[in-house]
Amino acid sequence: MCPASAQVLAMTPSPPVHTRPVSNTQLNPYAPKFYNVSQNSNIYQRVVLIHGSAGPPNTTFDASMTVYHHLSEFPPQSYPVSDGYFKALVQLSPGQNDLTFVFHPGSLGGATLTTDLKLVYTPLLQNAPLHLAILLARDSECKFDSPTNKKNQEGNGLDTAIKKMRMAGYLWQAFTGEQMSRAGMGRRTFRLHEEWGPDTLSKNDSTCRTTAKVHIIRSKKTIAEIRDPDIAQQNHNGKRRGDLFGIAVDAIRDYGGIFAETPNNDETHVAVLFMDTQWDNNMKLIRGHAALGGGSGNVKLGIFGSHAIYSWPTCVEEVVPCFMDATKAYIREVANDAGEPGLNFQAANVGIGAFLHEVGHLLGCPHQPSGIMLQGYTTFHRSFVTREVRISRESLRIVLPKDECGWHRLDLLRFRCHPMFRLPPEPIVPKMKPALYPVENGAIAISHTGIYLIEVHCDGGCRAHLEYPEGPQKEVFLFEDELRSLMPAKYRAINKPMKLEILVLGQQQLTVEDFSDMVKKARFEIGRRPVFSSIISNPDTSNGAQNIQVLFRKVKRIRIYHGSAVDGMEFFFDSGSAMFGNRGGSPSDFNMETSESIVGIHVRTGAWVDAIQIISNLKRSAVYGNSLGGSPCDLIPPLGYYMIGIHGTVDHWLTRIGIIYSGEKLEA
Repeated sequence: MCPASAQVLAMTPSPPVHTRPVSNTQLNPYAPKFYNVSQNSNIYQRVVLIHGSAGPPNTTFDASMTVYHHLSEFPPQSYPVSDGYFKALVQLSPGQNDLTFVFHPGSLGGATLTTDLKLVYTPLLQNAPLHLAILLARDSECKFDSPTNKKNQEGNGLDTAIKKMRMAGYLWQAFTGEQMSRAGMGRRTFRLHEEWGPDTLSKNDSTCRTTAKVHIIRSKKTIAEIRDPDIAQQNHNGKRRGDLFGIAVDAIRDYGGIFAETPNNDETHVAVLFMDTQWDNNMKLIRGHAALGGGSGNVKLGIFGSHAIYSWPTCVEEVVPCFMDATKAYIREVANDAGEPGLNFQAANVGIGAFLHEVGHLLGCPHQPSGIMLQGYTTFHRSFVTREVRISRESLRIVLPKDECGWHRLDLLRFRCHPMFRLPPEPIVPKMKPALYPVENGAIAISHTGIYLIEVHCDGGCRAHLEYPEGPQKEVFLFEDELRSLMPAKYRAINKPMKLEILVLGQQQLTVEDFSDMVKKARFEIGRRPVFSSIISNPDTSNGAQNIQVLFRKVKRIRIYHGSAVDGMEFFFDSGSAMFGNRGGSPSDFNMETSESIVGIHVRTGAWVDAIQIISNLKRSAVYGNSLGGSPCDLIPPLGYYMIGIHGTVDHWLTRIGIIYSGEKLEA
């Protein structure tokens, strides 16, 4: 190397390096051990929650653990060790991470003990992310409610709200990733939309990193409009208590950019915090707040108010202190959405946890018997602390995994097959609706993408379910007696309607409101021949629709009337024709050869029949109608059955469609 080069290198300042003790795991059995990760584990999230032990077992003591991150790219973090048990939120950088855990014995006395841990972090940039956003009124003052002491400590402006929203997003991600791993579903979680910029996850460092972006979205609504008591969700006298959801959807669409609609109508997933939420102590009402989640077109959305974010952590260093903060917040300053006694850590549980509940809704989760999708989030703090602050005899000295809240098993099964949770090398699965075919002694559910879950509902709740550990199934035989036997005894009576939810890969679902009634009504006879009709491919959304049906033997030609939807079809035989639906739009003919027969149809449906394709034993027709509308579904009889007709409903155009089939062909 030339002297000049050596001089330049000597003048270049070195990055700060935190000195690490040498690992002595092999020398002392009390050195840190890890319960939920192993050496060289593959991780797919930036912040991972690690459980472990250090120090002598079955001993009461308080100590601490310091985590040194890869190449000192993130400041060291300290976590409590309670009776030998620790939980740590660890930051990862893409690629291999060499981490060091240093146990400080504290009251035990003695030397520090050290263990190294190698983890490999791979960001899954191919998956759609969850976006974090803060919504501001058109004339927002960019302030959130906060008690005086907290306001003096950290402020209550937009910058602070951004830090809190970002930290909450990473807590959601770490919590969900740990829950999925415990359920044996792999280290999978949703990713957050991230960008390069100043990071706020540590209060001791503001280095630019790839970190979660918090979109700032301006609404066209004013503060007064957002705070209108009539749209406050908790106002029982309010007449428009769902309007805040629509306000958020409109603001997202107006924002454009990354939220702009795509040619493929790709879904956008956004968690939106209303900045201008305000506690009205006179009305005893949280104005500008609604806890709602769901979808509007391609926008999948969860919304929540900012009334509790004063209690949220802004950074990793504050997570444990926030979840151990038993300071009482007074209702003259802030809302008590957690109920009595209204302590700060309880407000954080309800604020962060109930917001996660709405994220669950945007991911497709309904309410469940337990867990986050009920009100299990009231103990959300337990996932991040080793002990609870003592406020009653029920407070836990040690918080173990069994004491924590979690996602319900049915939520985890949904996440396992959600495209946002896809792991390498799992393929992208197209959206294709399942179909259900009644037969002599039950029904056959068929899905080209694969059935991964069947829920059995009775009396308004899910009472049993079928899952398939060996992998999603293309066909599942469903027998009423077997389905009823899965439920607790009090729900098995034959006179109780049994509802089925059939979930398949590709985020598609089929609902059967009353399985017994559906099977019974689907069977009829032509002569003495039993005949069946498939379940209609989309729900009935037209009150004035007329039931229609066509049976056919030898079809010579089919004329499809279509435009942006399917108006109807005319079937031509050797003698005469039969009309199914209406004539309208542009007619297209599909001619059939002498040896050709109809074996099924491919349809695209939503609120009506958008498009149809004829499937014969020799070929497929073109797709007639709007080939991009609705969701696709193949209606083809099960093996051993023949399609002999078509049925459905019609209004101005076809609104529902299904097939008629039998174990025997109709005579020509």
